[in-house]
Order: sequence, then structure tokens, then C-alpha cells
Amino acid sequence: MSDSSNQVPGKVVDLMVDSIFKKNGIKPDELKKNLSDEQKQMLKDMVEDLQEQVDKFNNKNTNHTSE
Repeated sequence: MSDSSNQVPGKVVDLMVDSIFKKNGIKPDELKKNLSDEQKQMLKDMVEDLQEQVDKFNNKNTNHTSE
């Protein structure tokens, strides 16, 4: 799954997560050390949800522009 259609949404999600971390003064290396397993799972779920939203948005725009 490394085609370009999956790379763009992944980059959008990475950018959003990175932006949220920076806005709140969170350093990823420190975060990894201090998270519980439950918090790690919640973050993974959140990233997956963001990925789905980006995919739906991209599909909506692709379908809308191709009409």
C-alpha cells in the first residue's frame, strides 16, 4: 500500500498530529516514554480515525471533480 493515493492522506495525518503536538509543547520522544498502553492505543485509534476522514474527504473531492 505505498501508492501515491495512500501517501498523501498519510502525510496529512502526520502533519495534523505533528501540528497538535507542537501546539501543545509535546515532544514525541518524551511522549513515548510517558504514555500508558491505554493512551498509546487511544492515539493509534485517533490516527486511524483521522486517516479515514482524510480518505473520505479525498474520495469526495475526487468524485466531485470527476463529474
